[in-house]
Amino acid sequence: MSARNSTPTKLPSISLVVPCLNERETLADLHDRLAMVLPDIAEKYEIIFVDDGSTDDSIEILKRLATPDRRSRYIQFRRNFGKSAALAAGFRAARYDVIATMDADLQDLPEELPRLVEKLSEGYDLVSAWRQSRADKFSRRAASLIYNWTTSKLTGVRLHDINCGFKCYRKSVLNEVMIYGERHRFIPVLASYRGFRLGEVQVNHARRAYGESRYGLERVFGGIFSLLTVILLTRYTNKPLHFFGMMGLSLAALGATIDLYLIFSRMIFNQWLSNRPLLIVGTMLIVVGVQLVIFGLLAEMIAFSYRREDDYSIVAKSDQTDDILFDAPPQPDPGPSQPASEAEAPQIDVTSRRSIGR
Repeated sequence: MSARNSTPTKLPSISLVVPCLNERETLADLHDRLAMVLPDIAEKYEIIFVDDGSTDDSIEILKRLATPDRRSRYIQFRRNFGKSAALAAGFRAARYDVIATMDADLQDLPEELPRLVEKLSEGYDLVSAWRQSRADKFSRRAASLIYNWTTSKLTGVRLHDINCGFKCYRKSVLNEVMIYGERHRFIPVLASYRGFRLGEVQVNHARRAYGESRYGLERVFGGIFSLLTVILLTRYTNKPLHFFGMMGLSLAALGATIDLYLIFSRMIFNQWLSNRPLLIVGTMLIVVGVQLVIFGLLAEMIAFSYRREDDYSIVAKSDQTDDILFDAPPQPDPGPSQPASEAEAPQIDVTSRRSIGR
Protein backbone atom coordinates (compact mmCIF):
# COMPACT_ATOMS: atom_id res chain seq x y z
CA MET A 1 0.00 0.00 0.00
CA SER A 2 1.37 3.36 -1.00
CA ALA A 3 1.62 6.36 1.22
CA ARG A 4 -1.16 8.85 0.81
CA ASN A 5 -0.42 11.70 -1.55
CA SER A 6 -2.14 15.05 -1.63
CA THR A 7 -2.72 17.49 -4.45
CA PRO A 8 -1.14 20.97 -4.26
CA THR A 9 -4.56 22.63 -4.30
CA LYS A 10 -7.93 21.23 -3.36
CA LEU A 11 -10.74 20.79 -5.80
CA PRO A 12 -13.95 22.67 -5.03
CA SER A 13 -15.87 19.38 -5.09
CA ILE A 14 -15.75 15.77 -6.26
CA SER A 15 -18.19 12.88 -6.58
CA LEU A 16 -16.99 9.29 -6.21
CA VAL A 17 -19.10 6.54 -7.81
CA VAL A 18 -18.52 2.98 -6.54
CA PRO A 19 -20.46 0.14 -8.23
CA CYS A 20 -20.63 -2.95 -6.07
CA LEU A 21 -21.97 -6.49 -6.30
CA ASN A 22 -21.72 -8.82 -3.30
CA GLU A 23 -18.83 -6.98 -1.67
CA ARG A 24 -20.08 -6.95 1.92
CA GLU A 25 -16.62 -7.67 3.39
CA THR A 26 -14.94 -4.61 1.92
CA LEU A 27 -17.60 -1.87 2.04
CA ALA A 28 -16.98 -0.60 5.57
CA ASP A 29 -13.19 -0.55 5.17
CA LEU A 30 -13.50 1.14 1.77
CA HIS A 31 -15.80 3.82 3.19
CA ASP A 32 -13.48 4.56 6.11
CA ARG A 33 -10.41 4.85 3.91
CA LEU A 34 -12.22 7.10 1.44
CA ALA A 35 -13.41 9.29 4.32
CA MET A 36 -9.74 9.84 5.22
CA VAL A 37 -8.56 10.56 1.67
CA LEU A 38 -11.34 12.69 0.18
CA PRO A 39 -11.11 15.68 2.59
CA ASP A 40 -7.52 16.18 1.38
CA ILE A 41 -8.71 16.26 -2.23
CA ALA A 42 -11.77 18.51 -2.23
CA GLU A 43 -13.64 21.01 -0.08
CA LYS A 44 -16.89 19.14 -0.72
CA TYR A 45 -17.31 15.50 -1.65
CA GLU A 46 -19.85 12.71 -1.88
CA ILE A 47 -19.56 8.93 -2.12
CA ILE A 48 -22.24 7.21 -4.20
CA PHE A 49 -22.42 3.44 -3.79
CA VAL A 50 -24.49 1.67 -6.46
CA ASP A 51 -25.63 -1.78 -5.36
CA ASP A 52 -26.06 -3.77 -8.58
CA GLY A 53 -28.53 -6.33 -7.26
CA SER A 54 -26.37 -7.89 -4.54
CA THR A 55 -27.65 -11.12 -3.03
CA ASP A 56 -25.74 -10.76 0.25
CA ASP A 57 -26.39 -8.08 2.86
CA SER A 58 -24.38 -5.38 1.07
CA ILE A 59 -27.35 -3.02 0.99
CA GLU A 60 -27.78 -3.25 4.78
CA ILE A 61 -24.16 -2.26 5.24
CA LEU A 62 -24.57 0.66 2.82
CA LYS A 63 -27.65 1.87 4.70
CA ARG A 64 -25.74 1.65 7.97
CA LEU A 65 -22.81 3.64 6.50
CA ALA A 66 -25.09 6.32 5.06
CA THR A 67 -26.99 6.95 8.30
CA PRO A 68 -24.30 8.92 10.20
CA ASP A 69 -22.49 10.21 7.09
CA ARG A 70 -24.67 12.46 4.95
CA ARG A 71 -21.93 12.59 2.31
CA SER A 72 -22.34 8.87 1.72
CA ARG A 73 -25.27 7.87 -0.48
CA TYR A 74 -26.46 4.64 -2.03
CA ILE A 75 -28.56 3.46 -4.98
CA GLN A 76 -30.08 -0.02 -4.95
CA PHE A 77 -31.06 -1.89 -8.13
CA ARG A 78 -33.92 -4.38 -8.09
CA ARG A 79 -31.70 -6.93 -9.82
CA ASN A 80 -28.29 -7.17 -11.45
CA PHE A 81 -28.25 -4.85 -14.48
CA GLY A 82 -24.50 -4.79 -15.10
CA LYS A 83 -21.64 -2.42 -14.42
CA SER A 84 -22.52 0.00 -17.22
CA ALA A 85 -25.98 0.52 -15.76
CA ALA A 86 -24.54 0.98 -12.26
CA LEU A 87 -22.06 3.60 -13.48
CA ALA A 88 -24.73 5.38 -15.52
CA ALA A 89 -27.00 5.61 -12.46
CA GLY A 90 -24.12 6.93 -10.35
CA PHE A 91 -23.15 9.52 -12.97
CA ARG A 92 -26.74 10.70 -13.17
CA ALA A 93 -26.92 11.10 -9.40
CA ALA A 94 -23.54 12.88 -9.09
CA ARG A 95 -23.84 16.55 -8.14
CA TYR A 96 -20.29 17.77 -8.71
CA ASP A 97 -18.24 18.61 -11.79
CA VAL A 98 -15.41 16.13 -11.13
CA ILE A 99 -16.37 12.46 -10.91
CA ALA A 100 -14.13 9.53 -9.96
CA THR A 101 -14.91 5.83 -10.21
CA MET A 102 -13.39 2.78 -8.56
CA ASP A 103 -14.33 -0.82 -7.82
CA ALA A 104 -15.48 -1.88 -4.37
CA ASP A 105 -13.17 -4.89 -3.99
CA LEU A 106 -10.27 -2.78 -2.59
CA GLN A 107 -7.91 -3.86 -5.35
CA ASP A 108 -8.01 -0.20 -6.38
CA LEU A 109 -6.38 1.65 -3.48
CA PRO A 110 -8.25 4.74 -2.25
CA GLU A 111 -4.89 6.26 -1.27
CA GLU A 112 -3.97 6.49 -4.98
CA LEU A 113 -6.94 8.73 -5.82
CA PRO A 114 -5.07 12.03 -5.19
CA ARG A 115 -2.63 11.12 -7.96
CA LEU A 116 -5.46 10.87 -10.49
CA VAL A 117 -6.94 14.17 -9.32
CA GLU A 118 -3.55 15.89 -9.55
CA LYS A 119 -3.14 14.66 -13.13
CA LEU A 120 -6.63 15.86 -13.99
CA SER A 121 -5.73 19.36 -12.74
CA GLU A 122 -3.01 19.55 -15.40
CA GLY A 123 -5.69 20.15 -18.03
CA TYR A 124 -6.88 16.64 -18.80
CA ASP A 125 -10.55 15.73 -19.17
CA LEU A 126 -10.16 12.04 -18.29
CA VAL A 127 -7.42 10.32 -16.32
CA SER A 128 -7.14 6.54 -16.16
CA ALA A 129 -5.15 4.50 -13.68
CA TRP A 130 -2.45 2.23 -15.08
CA ARG A 131 -2.04 -0.92 -13.00
CA GLN A 132 1.49 -1.58 -14.19
CA SER A 133 2.12 -4.33 -11.61
CA ARG A 134 -1.22 -6.09 -11.32
CA ALA A 135 -1.83 -8.39 -8.38
CA ASP A 136 -3.94 -10.85 -10.37
CA LYS A 137 -3.59 -14.34 -11.80
CA PHE A 138 -1.36 -14.77 -14.83
CA SER A 139 -4.29 -15.76 -17.08
CA ARG A 140 -6.15 -12.57 -16.27
CA ARG A 141 -3.05 -10.40 -16.69
CA ALA A 142 -2.28 -12.00 -20.05
CA ALA A 143 -5.85 -11.57 -21.29
CA SER A 144 -5.86 -7.94 -20.16
CA LEU A 145 -2.55 -7.28 -21.91
CA ILE A 146 -3.84 -8.70 -25.19
CA TYR A 147 -7.12 -6.82 -24.82
CA ASN A 148 -5.49 -3.45 -24.10
CA TRP A 149 -2.96 -3.85 -26.93
CA THR A 150 -5.68 -4.79 -29.44
CA THR A 151 -7.96 -1.95 -28.35
CA SER A 152 -5.13 0.57 -28.53
CA LYS A 153 -4.12 -0.53 -32.03
CA LEU A 154 -7.65 -0.61 -33.43
CA THR A 155 -8.88 2.62 -31.87
CA GLY A 156 -5.72 4.73 -31.71
CA VAL A 157 -6.17 5.47 -27.98
CA ARG A 158 -2.70 5.22 -26.43
CA LEU A 159 -3.55 4.08 -22.91
CA HIS A 160 -1.93 1.06 -21.28
CA ASP A 161 -4.91 0.03 -19.13
CA ILE A 162 -8.10 1.10 -20.89
CA ASN A 163 -10.21 -1.49 -19.07
CA CYS A 164 -9.27 -0.25 -15.58
CA GLY A 165 -12.28 0.94 -13.58
CA PHE A 166 -10.22 3.39 -11.52
CA LYS A 167 -10.69 6.69 -13.38
CA CYS A 168 -11.32 10.40 -12.88
CA TYR A 169 -13.48 12.47 -15.22
CA ARG A 170 -14.76 15.94 -15.79
CA LYS A 171 -18.53 15.86 -15.96
CA SER A 172 -18.49 17.37 -19.46
CA VAL A 173 -17.06 14.04 -20.70
CA LEU A 174 -19.90 12.01 -19.24
CA ASN A 175 -22.50 14.46 -20.55
CA GLU A 176 -21.45 13.56 -24.10
CA VAL A 177 -20.75 9.82 -23.76
CA MET A 178 -23.65 7.37 -23.60
CA ILE A 179 -23.00 4.33 -21.42
CA TYR A 180 -24.94 1.08 -21.80
CA GLY A 181 -24.31 -2.62 -22.38
CA GLU A 182 -20.55 -3.11 -21.98
CA ARG A 183 -19.55 0.37 -23.13
CA HIS A 184 -18.16 1.35 -19.74
CA ARG A 185 -14.96 -0.43 -20.81
CA PHE A 186 -14.52 1.99 -23.70
CA ILE A 187 -15.29 5.38 -22.14
CA PRO A 188 -11.73 6.57 -22.96
CA VAL A 189 -12.22 5.56 -26.61
CA LEU A 190 -15.57 7.34 -26.85
CA ALA A 191 -14.16 10.41 -25.07
CA SER A 192 -11.16 10.51 -27.39
CA TYR A 193 -13.47 10.37 -30.40
CA ARG A 194 -15.27 13.45 -29.05
CA GLY A 195 -11.95 15.29 -28.75
CA PHE A 196 -11.40 15.17 -24.99
CA ARG A 197 -7.85 15.06 -23.63
CA LEU A 198 -6.82 11.78 -21.99
CA GLY A 199 -4.10 11.04 -19.45
CA GLU A 200 -2.97 8.15 -17.27
CA VAL A 201 -1.15 7.63 -13.99
CA GLN A 202 0.68 4.56 -12.71
CA VAL A 203 -0.88 3.27 -9.49
CA ASN A 204 -0.30 0.40 -7.09
CA HIS A 205 -2.67 -2.54 -7.17
CA ALA A 206 -3.65 -4.87 -4.34
CA ARG A 207 -4.60 -8.53 -4.31
CA ARG A 208 -8.23 -9.45 -3.91
CA ALA A 209 -8.71 -10.29 -0.25
CA TYR A 210 -12.37 -11.37 -0.30
CA GLY A 211 -14.71 -13.03 -2.75
CA GLU A 212 -14.11 -14.31 -6.26
CA SER A 213 -13.41 -12.44 -9.46
CA ARG A 214 -16.31 -12.36 -11.92
CA TYR A 215 -13.97 -12.31 -14.89
CA GLY A 216 -14.76 -15.20 -17.24
CA LEU A 217 -15.14 -16.36 -20.82
CA GLU A 218 -18.47 -14.56 -21.17
CA ARG A 219 -16.81 -11.23 -20.43
CA VAL A 220 -14.10 -11.97 -23.00
CA PHE A 221 -16.65 -12.42 -25.80
CA GLY A 222 -18.64 -9.47 -24.49
CA GLY A 223 -15.52 -7.32 -24.66
CA ILE A 224 -14.80 -8.40 -28.25
CA PHE A 225 -18.31 -7.60 -29.45
CA SER A 226 -18.33 -4.29 -27.55
CA LEU A 227 -14.99 -3.34 -29.12
CA LEU A 228 -16.38 -3.97 -32.59
CA THR A 229 -19.45 -1.89 -31.72
CA VAL A 230 -17.36 1.01 -30.43
CA ILE A 231 -15.15 1.00 -33.54
CA LEU A 232 -18.25 1.18 -35.75
CA LEU A 233 -19.80 3.93 -33.59
CA THR A 234 -16.68 6.09 -33.57
CA ARG A 235 -14.75 5.71 -36.80
CA TYR A 236 -17.55 4.65 -39.12
CA THR A 237 -20.75 6.20 -37.74
CA ASN A 238 -21.03 8.65 -40.63
CA LYS A 239 -19.30 6.48 -43.24
CA PRO A 240 -20.39 2.83 -42.84
CA LEU A 241 -19.66 2.16 -46.52
CA HIS A 242 -15.95 2.63 -45.76
CA PHE A 243 -16.10 -0.28 -43.31
CA PHE A 244 -18.35 -2.73 -45.18
CA GLY A 245 -17.11 -1.63 -48.58
CA MET A 246 -13.49 -2.24 -47.61
CA MET A 247 -14.31 -5.78 -46.44
CA GLY A 248 -16.51 -6.43 -49.46
CA LEU A 249 -13.96 -5.27 -52.00
CA SER A 250 -11.23 -7.28 -50.27
CA LEU A 251 -13.28 -10.49 -50.37
CA ALA A 252 -14.42 -9.86 -53.95
CA ALA A 253 -10.83 -9.18 -55.06
CA LEU A 254 -9.66 -12.42 -53.41
CA GLY A 255 -12.46 -14.38 -55.07
CA ALA A 256 -11.76 -12.79 -58.46
CA THR A 257 -8.06 -13.68 -58.14
CA ILE A 258 -8.94 -17.32 -57.41
CA ASP A 259 -11.35 -17.53 -60.36
CA LEU A 260 -8.91 -15.85 -62.74
CA TYR A 261 -6.26 -18.37 -61.70
CA LEU A 262 -8.65 -21.23 -62.45
CA ILE A 263 -9.64 -19.74 -65.80
CA PHE A 264 -5.98 -19.33 -66.68
CA SER A 265 -5.32 -22.97 -65.72
CA ARG A 266 -8.22 -24.16 -67.89
CA MET A 267 -7.26 -22.14 -70.95
CA ILE A 268 -3.46 -22.60 -70.83
CA PHE A 269 -2.96 -26.00 -69.20
CA ASN A 270 -6.31 -27.49 -70.19
CA GLN A 271 -7.15 -28.44 -66.57
CA TRP A 272 -10.71 -29.42 -65.76
CA LEU A 273 -12.58 -27.34 -63.18
CA SER A 274 -15.42 -29.72 -62.36
CA ASN A 275 -13.32 -31.38 -59.67
CA ARG A 276 -11.90 -28.16 -58.25
CA PRO A 277 -13.75 -26.98 -55.06
CA LEU A 278 -11.66 -23.83 -55.29
CA LEU A 279 -13.98 -22.58 -58.03
CA ILE A 280 -16.92 -22.60 -55.60
CA VAL A 281 -14.84 -20.84 -52.95
CA GLY A 282 -13.78 -18.08 -55.34
CA THR A 283 -17.30 -17.55 -56.65
CA MET A 284 -18.74 -17.42 -53.13
CA LEU A 285 -16.15 -14.84 -52.09
CA ILE A 286 -17.19 -12.63 -55.00
CA VAL A 287 -20.89 -12.99 -54.11
CA VAL A 288 -20.31 -12.23 -50.41
CA GLY A 289 -18.07 -9.27 -51.27
CA VAL A 290 -20.71 -7.74 -53.55
CA GLN A 291 -23.35 -8.26 -50.85
CA LEU A 292 -21.18 -6.46 -48.28
CA VAL A 293 -20.74 -3.49 -50.62
CA ILE A 294 -24.51 -3.33 -51.16
CA PHE A 295 -25.03 -3.63 -47.40
CA GLY A 296 -22.63 -0.71 -46.91
CA LEU A 297 -24.62 1.40 -49.39
CA LEU A 298 -27.84 0.65 -47.51
CA ALA A 299 -26.11 1.54 -44.23
CA GLU A 300 -24.99 4.85 -45.77
CA MET A 301 -28.60 5.64 -46.71
CA ILE A 302 -29.79 4.83 -43.18
CA ALA A 303 -26.97 6.85 -41.61
CA PHE A 304 -27.85 9.82 -43.83
CA SER A 305 -31.52 9.62 -42.81
CA TYR A 306 -30.72 9.56 -39.08
CA ARG A 307 -27.56 11.63 -39.07
CA ARG A 308 -27.24 13.83 -35.99
CA GLU A 309 -26.79 17.54 -36.54
CA ASP A 310 -24.71 17.90 -33.37
CA ASP A 311 -22.06 15.29 -34.13
CA TYR A 312 -19.34 17.47 -32.66
CA SER A 313 -18.07 18.65 -29.29
CA ILE A 314 -17.74 22.36 -28.43
CA VAL A 315 -15.17 23.55 -25.90
CA ALA A 316 -16.23 27.22 -25.80
CA LYS A 317 -17.85 29.93 -27.88
CA SER A 318 -18.13 33.72 -27.78
CA ASP A 319 -20.82 35.56 -25.85
CA GLN A 320 -22.36 37.22 -28.91
CA THR A 321 -26.09 36.66 -29.24
CA ASP A 322 -28.24 36.27 -32.32
CA ASP A 323 -29.76 39.75 -32.08
CA ILE A 324 -26.24 41.23 -32.30
CA LEU A 325 -25.06 38.98 -35.11
CA PHE A 326 -28.18 39.55 -37.17
CA ASP A 327 -28.90 43.17 -36.31
CA ALA A 328 -30.81 45.20 -38.93
CA PRO A 329 -28.72 47.64 -41.04
CA PRO A 330 -28.76 51.28 -39.87
CA GLN A 331 -31.55 53.44 -41.34
CA PRO A 332 -30.76 56.70 -43.26
CA ASP A 333 -31.16 60.01 -41.46
CA PRO A 334 -34.70 61.34 -42.12
CA GLY A 335 -33.43 64.95 -42.01
CA PRO A 336 -34.92 67.93 -40.13
CA SER A 337 -38.37 67.38 -38.74
CA GLN A 338 -41.36 69.13 -40.34
CA PRO A 339 -44.21 70.85 -38.55
CA ALA A 340 -46.74 68.48 -37.27
CA SER A 341 -49.52 69.98 -39.39
CA GLU A 342 -47.65 69.36 -42.67
CA ALA A 343 -46.01 66.08 -41.74
CA GLU A 344 -49.22 64.52 -40.48
CA ALA A 345 -51.53 65.72 -43.27
CA PRO A 346 -52.91 62.66 -45.08
CA GLN A 347 -52.15 62.63 -48.81
CA ILE A 348 -55.64 61.48 -49.66
CA ASP A 349 -57.10 64.69 -48.25
CA VAL A 350 -54.92 66.83 -50.51
CA THR A 351 -56.01 64.90 -53.56
CA SER A 352 -59.63 65.26 -52.56
CA ARG A 353 -59.33 69.06 -52.25
CA ARG A 354 -57.77 69.34 -55.68
CA SER A 355 -60.54 67.27 -57.15
CA ILE A 356 -63.20 69.44 -55.53
CA GLY A 357 -61.49 72.64 -56.61
CA ARG A 358 -61.60 71.52 -60.24
